[in-house]
Amino acid sequence: MSQSLIPYTTLARQFQSAPPGKLYSLVGTDSSVFRLSLSMASQALLRGVPIAVVDGSNRFDAYMIAEAARQITAGRSGRRVTPEELLNRIYVARAFTCYQMEATITERLPAFLRRIHAPVAMVFGLLDTFYDDQAPLFEVKASVERIICALHAMKKENISLLLASKEIKVESKERNGLLPRIHAAMDQVYWLDVESSLLDVHQ
Repeated sequence: MSQSLIPYTTLARQFQSAPPGKLYSLVGTDSSVFRLSLSMASQALLRGVPIAVVDGSNRFDAYMIAEAARQITAGRSGRRVTPEELLNRIYVARAFTCYQMEATITERLPAFLRRIHAPVAMVFGLLDTFYDDQAPLFEVKASVERIICALHAMKKENISLLLASKEIKVESKERNGLLPRIHAAMDQVYWLDVESSLLDVHQ
């Protein structure tokens, strides 16, 4: 597995470029990973692309979308896009348990994306609720496999998905193995370093 540092803008360009149908994971040690993801979302929203966000870590921030709109359009000529216009193109579903997360990704999200004709979706904190010891490990592992199948099914429908998550370490070695399992199913995995570059981990 080779590694190389690339700037954030490269990830944004690769994720949003043709052809569609990409599975990317972006991982960081702090909340910067969600700010970068929302910045990427803002750029797509400015082009009129609707986006669905599944939030499992309570990290969606409408203010960041509005601020990104102001910054991106500040130097542009012509009609300014208002934050409200962008927020009307983004749809957010929150998941508070691992069972809700699975149901949202495997059942609700694919149908919703088809209905609104959205080619892009983001998932914040996919595994956050799966680290809860109250959920039996065998159920958690089976759930993760079903989610991976759903992600690949959406990819076949030319939907691009970005999984943004903060790196979490728990006492359970088995649960710590969930993120590598997800990453094995991705097209590309990016680690955000302390200097806001991206460590590109080639699959």
